[in-house]
This record gives sequence, structure tokens and C-alpha cells, in this order.
Amino acid sequence: MKRLLLLVAVLGLPPLGFQLLAPVPRLDADAVEYFSHLRSLYFDHDLDFANEFAHFGILTRGDKVRPTVTGKRRTIFSVGPALLWMPLYAVGDLVAVFQNGREEGYSPAHIRAVCLASLIYGLLGLLLLFRILEELFGDGVALWTTVLLLYATFLFWYMVHEAAMSHALSFFAASLALACWWPVRKELPAGRALVLGLVIGLGATVRWQNGVLLLLPAATLLLRLRAQPKTSVRTGVLVLLAFVFGAAPQLLAWKAIFGQYLLADPPHGRDFLRLGHPYLLNTFFSSRHGLLFWTPVLWAGFLGLLALYRRDRFLTLALAAPVLVMTYVNACSGDWWAGGSVSNRRFDSVLPLLALGLGATLDHLVKAGRERPLRLITALGAGFVLWNQLFILQYRQARIPRDATVSFAEVAEGNAIWLARLLGNPLAWPANWVFARENDLPPARYDLMAGKYLFYRQNNLGGLVKMGDARSDPALIAGDWSARMPCGEATCRKIAGRARVMAPLDVPEDLDVVVKAEGRGTLGLAVNGREVAAFPLDDVSRGLRTRVPAAFWRRELNDVSLTVSEGGAALVERVVFERGAPGRQPGQVR
Repeated sequence: MKRLLLLVAVLGLPPLGFQLLAPVPRLDADAVEYFSHLRSLYFDHDLDFANEFAHFGILTRGDKVRPTVTGKRRTIFSVGPALLWMPLYAVGDLVAVFQNGREEGYSPAHIRAVCLASLIYGLLGLLLLFRILEELFGDGVALWTTVLLLYATFLFWYMVHEAAMSHALSFFAASLALACWWPVRKELPAGRALVLGLVIGLGATVRWQNGVLLLLPAATLLLRLRAQPKTSVRTGVLVLLAFVFGAAPQLLAWKAIFGQYLLADPPHGRDFLRLGHPYLLNTFFSSRHGLLFWTPVLWAGFLGLLALYRRDRFLTLALAAPVLVMTYVNACSGDWWAGGSVSNRRFDSVLPLLALGLGATLDHLVKAGRERPLRLITALGAGFVLWNQLFILQYRQARIPRDATVSFAEVAEGNAIWLARLLGNPLAWPANWVFARENDLPPARYDLMAGKYLFYRQNNLGGLVKMGDARSDPALIAGDWSARMPCGEATCRKIAGRARVMAPLDVPEDLDVVVKAEGRGTLGLAVNGREVAAFPLDDVSRGLRTRVPAAFWRRELNDVSLTVSEGGAALVERVVFERGAPGRQPGQVR
């Protein structure tokens, strides 16, 4: 009992303190719609969100203004969080009544109750995982694994700072499914099959991708299929029936909102999930919420599955199946960076599965420390050697004063800069090396280029690369450009050889390329090494336009090269990419 209380204190008290000491959060973005489900069910006993959306000021937004076929307002979010929050929301409502500040369900007491509920569910998920980890690795490794899972991943953010989202609840649902499957992973009796199917179905109402957790009981049934074919099939049917029953709240919600129990396409739109169009490297390594870039401790979770494989092959394969499928689905999502996410929040239900890999890594390190301490000393020594050599490199380059004081921040920043220049950002290995080879660029450029788009989805560049705009400069320019310089009222760069603009596209399409430039001689333009046009220059800045067909482009980064004829000179203010109007021919200049 004392150990349990200590564990709850370590895992629960700091997040609780952070949450209660912070102001009650203002609901926005996804949290608005999850909360609208809750408030509408509790107060209005329906799923008509018109009054909730009006309260939050989004009723006139483009995707809300037109009612669905049932007269309701469209939402792309799930009903499960509302169901899990409901008990504590009711307590919050009583508190609000007692305080004479009910505010029709929008009061600070109601919002605080929702946030506390997410924290409690997240804590329960961690405790469930601790029991499994303790059985596998002992209490020491189990404790440190759960501590790292909370404090070294995005879970802390969604239990504390954005708790009115679905992610702590999704983590809990996946942890509960794993805990239900764990004792019967080699033999699945009918009663536990019903419970497991029900739990996974409920998890799918929180986040629909949690249906992939059905691969856990499927692994057990496949293991038993040869020895007990009829029993395995019957048990599989029970799991599926229980899953449908558990997922029924979401099916009923879709029926109420969209007029059908099952949707042919994701509510986000048909193009949102493209299973033939994955962004695997960016999903993991981009600075735009790449999972391992933001949460490097999960390297130990993935790699630890290899260590776990030596110990229990069946367990590892059973865990790897949903991990791989969910990873692929997340990489195929329209916004693979998961919007305004901390790390990549869509991996919330993968965290419990990776916890076992993380535990295996820690267990391996503990044993290695006891049996081969020289390896750990070597690794630690290599870190000190690297730090010292980078420090010396800064000194040689006069980045550090020869005979004066210097701050730790300056030294650390300088070491990081030189490490990135030489080998690329370690958080993006090996994606930045692949990027460097494919694009003939330094690995360090990956951090700012990967994840930007000319047109694709939110926060795109609108097709514009300006030579003086911090959003696109220097992220998307490379090659032989001069430093920025004034040209009239604008800011330009001079072409000093082969100047490159990297054009990131979601898919190839016909584009008009407009180069606003001035100078003398001829300005040549090539796309991915293929000559497209040659523009005559003069001393008046003009927009030089040419159509470039889709066949010239490729997915992701495209190399748009600008060169000047011998004896010429060119100042470029901007390069604009436009989704071209029909009727212009390739190479035609205007």
C-alpha cells in the first residue's frame, strides 16, 4: 500500500499541482468541439451543437454554417471523451451550482472538472502499465519507465496543459485494453474476450484509430487457431460483437449528426487519409512535430522491442502489429504533423505499447551496467570527447573569445550549431542524411525545410518565397545567393552562380512560376534539372512568368534553379508559384 501511495504521489502530485496552480484554460481548437459534445449531452440531451458553436464563436465558420442532412452541425470529432468526462463534469456542475456560477455549463468549475478528469484517467493508465512493467522487469525499471512515459513524452502536456483534449483519455483506453489482454494473451476465454472487445470499442469512440488495438486479441486467436480452430473463431466473433457494442455510442452519434451509422469516408474528408501516400520520415523526424524529433526518449521504446523480441517473440510481434499499423495510418493522415500538436499527439494510443519496449531498453541498460560497466563508461566518455572537440572547434574559429568570459548558453549554442553543420541534428538522424543525399544539401537544412509546403493545408506559404521574408528565407533557398540587399523599397538577393529555390509540394500539379527580378542578360530557369525557360532581364523589376507542367514536378521538395548568362547580373525579390490558369503553354512568358 505504501509503494502504491508513493507511486501515485510521484506520478500524480506534480501534474495536479501544475494544473491547479495554472489559470482555468480557455477552450479553443479541438477542445471546443470535444467540450461541445459533453455540454450538449449533459444539458440539452442531444447532439445539436448550434448553441455551443454559437457560444464559442464558430457557428458561422465555413464547415459549420450549413446543417447536415439531419439538421445538425457538422463535427469531425468523437463522442467518447464526453462519455468519459461526464461523471466528473456532473461534479463540476454541482460545484458551479453551489458557487452560484453555473454559466449554462461553461463555467470555470465545469472546465476544471474536465481537465481533472483527463489527469485522473491518464494517471490510471500509468498505474495499469506499471503493474505490467513490474511483472516483466521488476519494480525499479517499472517505476522509471512510467516516470519517463509521463515526464519525458507529450503525455504530460495533454494531462496538464491541454487536458480538454482526447489524448490523455486515448492513452488510458489503450492502457486499459493492454491490461485486459495481458493476463490472457496466450489463451483468451470467452468472458475476457467480451470485456476486451468492449474496452477496445469504447477506446474507438475516443479516437477511432484505437480500433487497431483489435490486433491484440487477433494475435492471441491466431496463436490458438491451429490447435483450437472452432473455439478461436467463436471467440473472435465474440470480440467483434463486443467491439461493436462498445463503439455503439459513436455509431449512434454519427447517425444523429450525419444520418448514417457508418461513414464512407473519414469526417475530415475523403482526401484526409491517403493510405498510399505516407510521410514516414517526416512523421518521425521533422521539426514540425516529428515524433522522435520532439520526443527522443521513444527511440528507446521502438528499439526496445528488439530487446523484448529475444525475451518473448509472441509478445513482441503482438505489440508490433498495432504499433506498425497505427504508425502507418498516422503517417498517411492529411496533416501528418497533427496540427498544433506537442510532439505528435496522434501516437497517444501507441505510448502504452511502446512502454514495454522502453522498459526492455531500461532493463537492458541496467543489466549492461552491472555486467559490462566499461560500455557505459565508454558511452559517457564519448559524450565528453564530442563536447570538448566541438568546444575546441569554436575556439579555433574564434567563435569563443580567446581571453574573456563566455556564457554557458553561448557555448552550448555554438556546439549545437557545429554539430548540426557537421553531422546534422541528432534528433533528425537518419532522415536528415537521406534528405542531404537526395537534395544535395547539408543535413542541417532538413530541420527548416521538411514540413513546409507551398499550398498544402494549414500554415502553408501560399506559393510565395520572398528573399526578405523570415517565414521562407532562408528555409527554402539554397545555392549561390548573396546576402540580402535593398532593391528599391523591397529586399532582394543577387544570383552569384546556381541559385536554388526549394519548392515543397504535396502532389505534382501544373504551376505557373513567376520570378520577380531585374538586371541584365538572360535569366535561366530549370526545374529538377530540366530547362524550362530563359527570361530576358532589364533594369526594371518585372514578374517573369512561365508555365511548368505537372510532369516536371515531384512530391515533396523540388529544385528550382536560377542562373544568369555570362556577363549578366540579376537581383531577385521573390519567386511565386501559382496554381496556373488554363490556356498558357509551357515556356510562355508574360
